[in-house]
Amino acid sequence: MGTRNLTMVISNGKTKVAQYGQWDGYPSGQGVIALDFLHNTPLDKFKEKLEACRFLTPEEVTAWGKAERWLPQFSRDHGAEILDLIMANEESEFILLDKGGFANNSLFCEFAYVIDLDRGTLEVYNGFNTEPLQPTDRFYTSSPDADGYYPVSLMHEFQLSNLPTDDEFLAILEPVEEE
Repeated sequence: MGTRNLTMVISNGKTKVAQYGQWDGYPSGQGVIALDFLHNTPLDKFKEKLEACRFLTPEEVTAWGKAERWLPQFSRDHGAEILDLIMANEESEFILLDKGGFANNSLFCEFAYVIDLDRGTLEVYNGFNTEPLQPTDRFYTSSPDADGYYPVSLMHEFQLSNLPTDDEFLAILEPVEEE
């Protein structure tokens, strides 16, 4: 299902990953993919792999577009699966597109998943936000966009040292409504 989303990773004070995803952005989709990755991946090895990641500069994006080069990690189809691509990388450099600004468009960014390795958290954000954020919020901006939407807002924060099971994660983020 076309539920647009963003997967981000923060490490050593820098955004290392900001991957746009076109599909299945709900917690039961990309959220569980990110959660399962965190359950099954040694974070020290992941931090090492992140060192190879870098974003294309705007000039490089223009040049690459003209050359019509395409790398698998540029696909909108990966979403949180970008994390597995990073872990599988054996090259000295892993080039990414910086789609972090998508979090500011909560009319279209329906969910965002931020793995903050510095703070030791998995943060889950949702879109369609018409309420102002606080200056301390990660994606704070003082005014809404032209459509009246503020950036995505925090739904829940999980400690990486105490991650929930998939069922607990979904019970918190996608509670079943009783009739």
